[in-house]
Amino acid sequence: MDEMRDFREVVRAVFDGLDLMAWAIDREGKILVSEGAALRAIGVEPGATVGLNAFHLYGDTGDSADSMRRALAGTPHSSITEVEGRTLETRYTPMRTPAGELNGMVGITHDITDRVRAQHEIDRQTVALREQAELLDLAHDAIRVRGLDGKISYWNHGAERIFGFTRAQAVGQDRNTLLHTGADLDLRDIERRLLASGYWEGELTHRRSDGQSIIVSSRWVLRRDDKGQPDAVLEIDTDITGRKQAEEAEARRQQEIIRAQALAIEELSTPLIPIADEILVMPLIGMMDSARAQQVMHSLLSGLATSRGKFAILDITGVPVVDTAVANAILRAAHAARLLGTEVILTGIRPEVAQTLVNIEANLSNLTTCGTLQAGIAYALARRGGKKL
Repeated sequence: MDEMRDFREVVRAVFDGLDLMAWAIDREGKILVSEGAALRAIGVEPGATVGLNAFHLYGDTGDSADSMRRALAGTPHSSITEVEGRTLETRYTPMRTPAGELNGMVGITHDITDRVRAQHEIDRQTVALREQAELLDLAHDAIRVRGLDGKISYWNHGAERIFGFTRAQAVGQDRNTLLHTGADLDLRDIERRLLASGYWEGELTHRRSDGQSIIVSSRWVLRRDDKGQPDAVLEIDTDITGRKQAEEAEARRQQEIIRAQALAIEELSTPLIPIADEILVMPLIGMMDSARAQQVMHSLLSGLATSRGKFAILDITGVPVVDTAVANAILRAAHAARLLGTEVILTGIRPEVAQTLVNIEANLSNLTTCGTLQAGIAYALARRGGKKL
């Protein structure tokens, strides 16, 4: 008896070190063995139920009773049951005598509660991730996830539509190699800013699968692991190619308008007005500088070349100041007009302008001067042959 008791204690010590339940019953349901540390999870001490009838203890009907009867009939099998809020998985094995006769069954039960809960959590997260992925696929923007090494791990339908690469073609590829990414800033500098602040946004250029370049407004967000270390980057790209093209077209249109307005202002500031056959008048009003003097020369010579005018009257009554540079420009214009066969008549010379012409010792041999515009017109008409307006 002492040896038997010692043996049972050894067996109990062995099973107490195992997170399971080991039990056996005879053909009538009497519990012969009930060991294992996992028994305590359901409120039963090892060995406490030995000698009791399992069918009386757990019920003569129900899944547990049916499973024991199947094993006692010689059919090994497994089942999962809920006991005291725990999930138990039991392997039922028929027990036979050395002669092969059925004389009971053995059950090995594992508490799989934590494993089942973990699987349920994984399933829940999987469903949540699938739903999130489906929502991301509804977005018009290109959304992708890449590692710090640039390898793409997620690629939504928006990215397929914008860049032309399928998810299968993109996942696992290096982002820069796949899309030929370019930016005004060095991409390495962008990566440094991302690691420093956790966020970056700006404009990038990418190349589609068909070779077409596109411009995107890109936002990057750095993801960190449980230890706070960077492990991935979420990138969201909005295709702004059409908007940028429209902006460039509008900028070109504005420049054309500005040029047209400048030309109109230039023409208004240096008008060349025909007042009679072969006689043109250019009344100048306002401040004169070297740039405007050049406009005068250009407008005068262009108008004379077109109209074949014989007399050009430059009226400077409305010009308050004529400096040396402007005076020289007017004289050069007169000389150039003379080369075109046109006589230049300068009218409206104020005393201070006359002083400037004297100080620069201007050679007035190529032009005629008159005190007023009326006098200049009269002179031109007389020179033309006495015809009236």
